[in-house]
Amino acid sequence: MNRRFIHNNNLIFDLGMNNAEDTAYYLKKGYKVVSVEADPLFIEKAQAQFPDKLNKGLLHLYQVAIWTAYDRLPFHISKKNAHWSSLDINWASRDNGETETIEVTCIPIAHLFALHGVPSHLKIDIEGADELVIDQLQAFAYLPAYVSVEDCRFGFRYLEKLKALGYSQFKLSNQATVTDLNDSLIAHHFTVGSSGPLGEQVPGPWIDGGDIEQVYADQVRTRDNERRSPAGIWWDIHARAPQNLFI
Repeated sequence: MNRRFIHNNNLIFDLGMNNAEDTAYYLKKGYKVVSVEADPLFIEKAQAQFPDKLNKGLLHLYQVAIWTAYDRLPFHISKKNAHWSSLDINWASRDNGETETIEVTCIPIAHLFALHGVPSHLKIDIEGADELVIDQLQAFAYLPAYVSVEDCRFGFRYLEKLKALGYSQFKLSNQATVTDLNDSLIAHHFTVGSSGPLGEQVPGPWIDGGDIEQVYADQVRTRDNERRSPAGIWWDIHARAPQNLFI
């Protein structure tokens, strides 16, 4: 498939909004934002936090989970760490944490593309279901110019699939250092739990697809799952498509 990559529509999807720190940053940057969150309490908080953006159509909130098809499934809310809430009970209950289970509506990513168009940036952080989104992107001829995805121990597989989709350059973002970063263009300081800056502003140069797996093995973990960074440190993978294919 000859893919092209959407670059100039000023639209970003925040898949896994959680406490809306990333959504707030994207709005502050001037993006139109589509935010997805399965936990109804976070949706209610975002509705109270951004009434003006919602009324102007600059923000769309969806209390759903991203899945492979339309469905209704159990969603497990972690009482230990809200970032761990997931469709996967094992994910949500890690470290013997208690969970509360609710039923949520599930949709494929195609549903949001049909409603809003393909975004220029796609942030994926949906606790155990991230790879499902990457897999669903295979069906589309038009894709976001930039994608970020939380590593979650499957980085080699994510990198291989992103390269197969046509993404050619990558950065790794150490989330332990996010609080050291600022977006000076809008005087924004990143807080604990936020994803940090977007692709071009993530510190460091873009790494070619042929080199990124070795960099990942040196900095994050080897193919034998030997950690290169301390336990409790997680990473985001940022991908950029070839700029000559931007539209």
